[in-house]
Amino acid sequence: MEIKSYDNPWIHTMKGVFYFLFGLMALMQTGTFSTLSVFFVILIMLIAILFLAVAFLVKDVKNKSLLIVSGLINLGFGIWLAFNYDGSIQVLLRIIVSWIVYSMFSDFIEAGIMFRQKNALGVLHLINGIIVLFFAYVTVHIFRDPTHQRLDYLGLMAFVIGLVSELTAFLFSKARDCSAEEE
Repeated sequence: MEIKSYDNPWIHTMKGVFYFLFGLMALMQTGTFSTLSVFFVILIMLIAILFLAVAFLVKDVKNKSLLIVSGLINLGFGIWLAFNYDGSIQVLLRIIVSWIVYSMFSDFIEAGIMFRQKNALGVLHLINGIIVLFFAYVTVHIFRDPTHQRLDYLGLMAFVIGLVSELTAFLFSKARDCSAEEE
């Protein structure tokens, strides 16, 4: 196992920015459940747009089909959540947690792909998947009683995920720089 280059570290950079924005919105909100649901719709849709934009606008992108499928699945979750906005808390929670678990599995699949390529940086996707799983746990507990203080915790958790995504992007970009120097 060695440290190899990763072609799209800026995807993690953008996801980190989206999580930072989500965290900021959650920290500045009024503490209502409906507001939190809107934040999730925005987060999911931004990630969907990112994946689809990368797949269709970046030349020579690797794993293009994986990005398209992931973008479409995220888009589906965003639309599903948006159309159930007036639904019960249980329905909205089920959709949101399903999306978070999907995101976790996506990170685990990406880690598996990287490990299969004997790239030690796959561990970064594994770490992202684990922290996203914790995000699901925190979300479930917050939705049970969405007080202002609990939503602050969700905002802080989103900041942590954003920070981990930014650090992941930094390590991926440094690995790419090191790989380019060796050639």
